[in-house]
Amino acid sequence: MVLCVASCAVEREPERLVIDQPIMQNQGSQLQGVVLLGSQLQDKTLRGFQLSGATLSGVALSNLHLEKGELVADQGRGTALVNAHLTGQVQTAAGAITLVDYQITAIEAEQAVYDPTSTGNTYLYALAQNVDGTGTYQAACGADQDGRHAAIAMTAIWDSHGNRVESSTLFTFGCTTGAVAKCYRWGYRPWVTGYGDLVATHWACTRLARADYCGNGTSHTRDGTLINVWDNLPAPGPIQAHGAPPLGMLFEAGWSTNGAVCLSHTRWLLNGPVIALGCPDRLIAPGLLLLGGTVCDTVAQALGQSTSARLFDESDLNLNLDLF
Repeated sequence: MVLCVASCAVEREPERLVIDQPIMQNQGSQLQGVVLLGSQLQDKTLRGFQLSGATLSGVALSNLHLEKGELVADQGRGTALVNAHLTGQVQTAAGAITLVDYQITAIEAEQAVYDPTSTGNTYLYALAQNVDGTGTYQAACGADQDGRHAAIAMTAIWDSHGNRVESSTLFTFGCTTGAVAKCYRWGYRPWVTGYGDLVATHWACTRLARADYCGNGTSHTRDGTLINVWDNLPAPGPIQAHGAPPLGMLFEAGWSTNGAVCLSHTRWLLNGPVIALGCPDRLIAPGLLLLGGTVCDTVAQALGQSTSARLFDESDLNLNLDLF
């Protein structure tokens, strides 16, 4: 294929262009976007937040659970849970668990602009971590594109391989700078019905957002990389529709919960063959056709490779020029 690099400013289609895609690393905390603070949590990752042990004004919250992205307890819901304390589980590479205290410092309704299915807004939670147990609390989420330090509550957790894991005891707070919350904001809300399996679609989206081609949790993208995302969800879908490609962007891949089902090009070009050869059992890079390259340049070709493809994207042909 012909390689080119867009080098000038162009008009884009903001209603379909995803512009807030940060680099993610092969760790659960970065997938969730929660920043672990303090010396005691160095080299550890966040598993999730406990549904048990939460308190408000020193009183235990009973029957804490999630309803459509909202924390609910017998004592209240919505903004009534401001100042509640919850326990996060942080683990070492060997699996040893450390418990960390978090406080919900503010709660506000999500903005309607992040509700493309018009299925009702949920809440944004501002979290603060008790740093090293000293009683000094610092924001656990970085600022997103709106300047908010906020998180979305999600059922299930994500492991270090990027797999969604159902749990009856833990849930996820996904900062709005992380892939879990971004995919929710793009419209792939796991609790919404009528568009097919949005649980699997949301999971596939987290692979796409992080350029996790092999579906092993390893990200291959960079902060600020532009992508154009759409889906093939049944009526009343799609949630994100595809129109004319933004100038300079070409079809990249079709995506399932296992990562890319096939590939036209990698988001960052020079590592393409190395990335794809990381999962030679199912994904072979374009340019290695003699090895049976798993190549697709259209939605139809992606679905020909696997009917499990739920999402598709286009991206620029970005070169790793900083390597030279």
